[in-house]
Amino acid sequence: MIHLLIVIGAVPFLLFGAGHGALTLRDLKRPRAFTPTDPALREAMQQSSLRFHRDWNLWRAWLGFNLTHSLGLIVFGAAFLHVGIFEPHLFASSLLIQAVAVAVSAAYLVVSLQFFFSRPVIGSAIGLACFLAAAGLAYI
Repeated sequence: MIHLLIVIGAVPFLLFGAGHGALTLRDLKRPRAFTPTDPALREAMQQSSLRFHRDWNLWRAWLGFNLTHSLGLIVFGAAFLHVGIFEPHLFASSLLIQAVAVAVSAAYLVVSLQFFFSRPVIGSAIGLACFLAAAGLAYI
């Protein structure tokens, strides 16, 4: 049962990360997903350099942020999918692995509640609930 909860908890993060990454990669050529609805704003982003590095524009940084965000979700989801399928005993025996699963999924839930829309909130809540249940079952 623990292994199934870990897998179910990992899948939303992996799927959202892959979807977010695919949409961002598409935006490199044809901006449609993470672009402002006002085309003038994207043009302004492309014309605005960052103080941190004058050769980078805000649009480039925005796309890079979105790609690294999706990569983080993919790595987190894939790592726990691996644990759930191949090594659930590690989760059951390691307080550190349990804490990482719960803390990271809780952080994504808080960020989703604050900044995103309902789907990431629901996915993060499912992941957190599954990881909490799996951690609880590890001590029964």
